[in-house]
Amino acid sequence: MNRPIRRDPTGNPGDDSLPGDAPGRAGDSGVRHASEQFEGADGLRLHLQAWRPAGEPAAVLAVVHGYGEHGGRYARFAAQMAPRGYAVYAYDLRGHGLSSGTRGQVRRFGDYLDDTAVFLDEVRARQPGRPLFLLGHSLGGLIAVHFAARRPEGLSGLALSSPFFRLVMEVLPSRIVGAKVLSLVYPGWNIGNTLLAADLSHDQSVVDTYVTDPLTHHVAPARWATEMLAAQGTVLSAAERLSLPLVLLYSADDAVADPVACHEFFAVAGSADKTEHRYEGLYHELFNELDGEAVYADLSAWLEGHTGG
Repeated sequence: MNRPIRRDPTGNPGDDSLPGDAPGRAGDSGVRHASEQFEGADGLRLHLQAWRPAGEPAAVLAVVHGYGEHGGRYARFAAQMAPRGYAVYAYDLRGHGLSSGTRGQVRRFGDYLDDTAVFLDEVRARQPGRPLFLLGHSLGGLIAVHFAARRPEGLSGLALSSPFFRLVMEVLPSRIVGAKVLSLVYPGWNIGNTLLAADLSHDQSVVDTYVTDPLTHHVAPARWATEMLAAQGTVLSAAERLSLPLVLLYSADDAVADPVACHEFFAVAGSADKTEHRYEGLYHELFNELDGEAVYADLSAWLEGHTGG
């Protein structure tokens, strides 16, 4: 049974509205927006948003976002996919956006997987019987791979956008050792976030909004860093266990997530049905690029091929 939609604590309209629309009314595109809270695996309050087409969706995309951002940044993605007949759901990871938790912090990588399991249950309750695809961007891609390798039941496929399997910038061994020590004695210590906003997109408006967005954060706690390194270290073994249909989208010119690591992942992915799209000239956030039409077209074609559309 679908749970009632509630207004979020910021006062944003929580039922059938997009930013700029009148509360409770659909936008001109017919896309209906909803925003609410749900409880994560350990009772932590997490934030969920949904963008739904006017009619019955052909399929549902459950989005796991990247590090330091939040689900609200996928309104642009939803504005492209909902008119094509897909419902888009996104939740804010713990410690991100409007979700509870210390900014950027996680006790263990498995907390992300447990929260994602609850998130998917929430989505299924709202869209029963529809094909459900898990889509992970950047850090969300790393989370999505580990999740799909362990808990593929009920998913129709896995889509990855610029997954964060390895950082392009080389990390000195001394920094890794230091992060591991700090993770034990001072897990919340900020070891520094090397991400440059200019590396996200060629669209300057995307860059400017990211920098000024009060719901993004720019810290990298030591415990978080060591948990991500451990997850990256086992991602190829997780790839070998994948069985879901897979589409991998990444750019050869990504300055954040190493494109070589993406190709290495694809080569060993166990999915019998797998598709790789490697783009030239695009930055990290493929769906927020000025020349992102091909990315949307490729994702849509793949979805149509796996939903009978």
